[in-house]
Amino acid sequence: MSLSEIEALNSHEREEFARCAALLTAKTFILRETPENKLSREFSFIQRKRSLFEEYLALSCWSLYYDSQLGIIYVKNTEGYNKATFNKLTTQILITLRLIFEERRMSGSTMNVVFVEVSELLAKMINELSVLSKKPMQKDIKDSLRTLERYNIIYKCSGAYDDMECRLKVLKSILIAVPDDRCKAVYETFRTENDNMTEDDDEASDEVATD
Repeated sequence: MSLSEIEALNSHEREEFARCAALLTAKTFILRETPENKLSREFSFIQRKRSLFEEYLALSCWSLYYDSQLGIIYVKNTEGYNKATFNKLTTQILITLRLIFEERRMSGSTMNVVFVEVSELLAKMINELSVLSKKPMQKDIKDSLRTLERYNIIYKCSGAYDDMECRLKVLKSILIAVPDDRCKAVYETFRTENDNMTEDDDEASDEVATD
């Protein structure tokens, strides 16, 4: 590819090309539908100029992928650069959202459209999945959810992230972000860690009571 192919675009297309390339590397996932269920102009543009994007991104060791079934365009860095590193709570929330998404798809009650309130999410993490022993601080919850929104994994439909009634839309990109085998492995790790912490707390309580 030569720069002349990009220069051959009209001024509007060059601006759109630069904007979409930046979005891809910043957000990883571009979905065919916007969270409001409208056709994404970024998705349409990248799809039309797909070969040009592939060649351009390859210069910086990025590979472009297109999942026609899910309607997602996404990138991976072939050298492993720019990998997102999430803190523990963000990863726990991500895994829980992935499990919720899969459960509702399997139930047949949804066509890749999943909504969940923050209170429901935390209740599942604490009471059902046992990946948390108590509710995290509001600020930590908000920071984690903002991080996931930044990567086009969730979308805030209403309320504030630190509001228990905040309604989230879990986007289809979560299926690619967390493959099924990875989801199960990470979940088991978190559950084991939480069980061990609970046992340690119980032992400490017994020692205090004995004293």
